[in-house]
Amino acid sequence: MTQMEIDKNLIVVAAIEGYSSRHNMSAKLVFDLFRKNNIIELLRSQYEVLHTQSIDEGVFFAEDILARRT
Repeated sequence: MTQMEIDKNLIVVAAIEGYSSRHNMSAKLVFDLFRKNNIIELLRSQYEVLHTQSIDEGVFFAEDILARRT
């Protein structure tokens, strides 16, 4: 596994944990929500931008995407 893949995974995990904390949901429920809405792949596809931002930016990104889909 390359360092980039490790970093992409970190962005996803941080987004799941952050979203879980902000929305008082279990990490499992957030993971399922993200998977159902393709958020995991979207986060990974935005690596070039997200890895230069605050770790919380992945949470904000996920919230924005989910808000647009409701």
